[in-house]
Amino acid sequence: MAIPQREFVGYRRENGAAGIRNLLLALPAVVCANRAAFAAAQAVPEAVALEHPLGCAQIGADKEQTFRTLVGIGSHPNVHHTTVIGLGCEGIAAQTIFQGIRNRGRSADVLTIQETGGTTLTADAAAKQLTAKSSLNDPVAQETLPADQLIVGIGNFEALGDKGRAIIEEILVRGGRVLEAVTTPQADTLLYAEPYPMALRHATMHVLTGDSETLTGLAAAGAQIILAQADSVHLGGHPVCPVIRIGYNPQLWPALADDIDGMIDQRNPSAWVDYLFDVASGKLTASELLGSQLFAIERVGPTL
Repeated sequence: MAIPQREFVGYRRENGAAGIRNLLLALPAVVCANRAAFAAAQAVPEAVALEHPLGCAQIGADKEQTFRTLVGIGSHPNVHHTTVIGLGCEGIAAQTIFQGIRNRGRSADVLTIQETGGTTLTADAAAKQLTAKSSLNDPVAQETLPADQLIVGIGNFEALGDKGRAIIEEILVRGGRVLEAVTTPQADTLLYAEPYPMALRHATMHVLTGDSETLTGLAAAGAQIILAQADSVHLGGHPVCPVIRIGYNPQLWPALADDIDGMIDQRNPSAWVDYLFDVASGKLTASELLGSQLFAIERVGPTL
């Protein structure tokens, strides 16, 4: 009888966190910097970029939540290095996001388009910064890490019922940590994108209803890998965090077999957690193979 996996192969970061991918990130502080971020990432094979419509004319809790999310993504343990790109006059300053990432003990640079001389020059400068941190120029050795260093985000999972709950219980039995997205918060429920407290084995995080927003919130809180149901409205992965999509409707499999990682009944809970540890050690998910990435930040207020 095979011994259940309780370890994974990952990357130990400078602040002690464990990553399961070794990405470089071009992070726009504001919608106006999206083009520069994507141009920089396209020039560096290991880099990814985010796209979002925020960072300007936000106020109050909505502004704070966007800031918290961008810092969480920029300091994510699956990211080796982040270059933050701003326009230079945004409401959530690139320098502030950069400092938030550095305050979490992570590697980052910052550029603004106005100071650098335009979008093209900024993209080129960002690409140079990211290239300097590539695996060729700044290699990071992999090491075997214990299950208690792995935070598994649980996205929209309701349709998987008791079989889904059994997977969660198996993760905890193996020593992993679980962060569940919930729409009804309790007294100890984390805010959206609030950092996961490593003193806990099992925590919840408040979300509203959006699938893409839920993935981003879990990733920003520190989940290195996410489990979520798969159906016609719940598909795709995330730029910095592998997403394992599990189907429950047998009619879905013939139509979307390469978009999901399997049907709930194709593996028992132990086998699903074995698969999760394989993904944590480098196996690509269906959405990673397709390059399907979803990024959206939950809103809690208007844009002025």
